[in-house]
Amino acid sequence: MALEGVQSMSSRKGLHPTQVVAGAFTALILLGTFLLTLPIATNSGKSTSFMDALFTATSATTVTGLSTLNVEEHWNLFGHVVIGALIEIGGFGIVGFASLVAILLEGKVSLKNRMLTSSEAGAIASNIRGLLFNVLKIMLFFQALLFIFLFVRFITEYHYEWNKALGHGVFHAMSAFNNAGFALYADNMIGFARDGWILIPVFMTVFIASVGFPTIVEIRDRLRLKMAPILRRTENYTMPEQWSLNSRITLWGSFVLLVGGAVMLGILEWNNPKTFGPLPWWDKIFDSIFASVMPRTAGFNSVDVTQMHPSSWLISDILMFVGGASVSTSGGIKIGTAVVLFYIVYTEVRGETAVNIGNRRLPRSMQRQALTIVTITSFVIVGASMLLRLTTPFTLDQILYLVFSAVGTVGLDPGIVSSLPEADKLLVCLLMLFGRLGPIVVATSIALRRTRRHFEYPKERPLIG
Repeated sequence: MALEGVQSMSSRKGLHPTQVVAGAFTALILLGTFLLTLPIATNSGKSTSFMDALFTATSATTVTGLSTLNVEEHWNLFGHVVIGALIEIGGFGIVGFASLVAILLEGKVSLKNRMLTSSEAGAIASNIRGLLFNVLKIMLFFQALLFIFLFVRFITEYHYEWNKALGHGVFHAMSAFNNAGFALYADNMIGFARDGWILIPVFMTVFIASVGFPTIVEIRDRLRLKMAPILRRTENYTMPEQWSLNSRITLWGSFVLLVGGAVMLGILEWNNPKTFGPLPWWDKIFDSIFASVMPRTAGFNSVDVTQMHPSSWLISDILMFVGGASVSTSGGIKIGTAVVLFYIVYTEVRGETAVNIGNRRLPRSMQRQALTIVTITSFVIVGASMLLRLTTPFTLDQILYLVFSAVGTVGLDPGIVSSLPEADKLLVCLLMLFGRLGPIVVATSIALRRTRRHFEYPKERPLIG
């Protein structure tokens, strides 16, 4: 079995896979930090401080988007190339590892059905290289598609020189699909707030990436099967009539979060003179949708988030906590985890014994994994918020927004990141690294440390509730 193979390989080499991936990301961050401290990476020709370079490298590698420096003004072409490379490597690395985690948790995966890792998919994984190559092809396809939109728009509407349009198109295509939230403009995407030819392709790319690679691949393969008779082609694979449980959870969960977040943010900000207030109604609706998607994934912003109502920040905190789908570059506890928790509560309220979603029953191990991920993430958020409240003069609203943004690898800044003390910048770096690796490391640890007891203790029920 794939799980047993990885377990035996891990024991032979003496390193747990979580240690390997954490070490790889740490090494990549340190390499990026070194390159960003060089004078050739800045417009001023002066070296960047170690902490600011470390913060930027960590943010790029964990595809977060927070920055203590003005990305447009501080870094030159070399610096932008380094940041872009860290985003691309970090994004692919985490998705590739998450794909392997999906194999470990299920114990099986079907390459024939392209990453449908649910139990309906079938066979044991036998070609990890093919799986990761499939991920890479999808990433490059959507990035190339967004690049074309941006490049043409920059040339025709904004009259960029071809080399500037090329560089900005490539950078923002990578940043959008990897949900990084980095932009080569001091005001992020506010300068394009009324340009649907920029914002809509960015929004669509971010949203597609947020649903995760298994769902993207299932949609693609089902479309191929539907189109095969029309195109008179024969496909060498078949798929169940019913969509996989993972895709159903992801698509419905994404829809509920998108609509619910847009409605709440639209109501709260509709008459805010510093955000949506001066805009026509159609722009208010679009900006509400944009503001609902970005806290769950990329962290781009088309309005000044520092001027939003505190209640809007609370809605954004919730969206950042949930995040996007598993096996994606999104952060948060993931949609699947949130849906499983909802159904655990729903089952308990109804007095039922088995947790069922649709016409499928969830294994108890998955329920424990969801509870573990949420509990650990919540402890980290509470602990970090307390530390920042004790060591900084900022309000609790600002601190919570920053902590959720860092742990959710979102990248939205409440306007306080550049003013943080050095020690707190390091803390935020650790939060970003935890947000990117934490849930996956926890899931992998659970998958690789399943042990069987040959005895059971007597049952006793303490009082709860």
